[in-house]
Amino acid sequence: MKTLSLAILLLIHPVHVSLTGMEYDGVNRLWSVFVKVWTDDLEADMNLGLSDGSEITGNNEERFLKYLSDRIIILEDGMPVRMELLSATADGLEHRFTLQAAGKRGLRSVSVVNRIMTRLYEDQANMLLFSLDGIEEGHRFTVTDTIKSFKVK
Repeated sequence: MKTLSLAILLLIHPVHVSLTGMEYDGVNRLWSVFVKVWTDDLEADMNLGLSDGSEITGNNEERFLKYLSDRIIILEDGMPVRMELLSATADGLEHRFTLQAAGKRGLRSVSVVNRIMTRLYEDQANMLLFSLDGIEEGHRFTVTDTIKSFKVK
């Protein structure tokens, strides 16, 4: 009975949300990023392919990195940074990813784009916890609000 209840929850969970955390270490010029998403939503969104319409190919780690790099973008002074996937774990209900990216010195502005599952659900909410040089903010991305900019002190 517990297995049946869990299976039903997986198929119809009413919350369409992801969580992303980003922290910038200015001394080492390194972005640390974590992402947590529901497994069934992740699979459905990955099946849609990349934003340009191309298919997501490769082994699991390559596919996850292509997907995450397409849906989450960090722009330093308008230029995208290149992320690398450090870990991908799953427990059956959710996937958790850890990524990192090299940053640059002398940042004036940072913009974050988050389009996780925005093509799947009209009520999708992508929560961001952001930390950079004394800036600590939370932001809620939606289907119509997929970019947030931060001025660097």
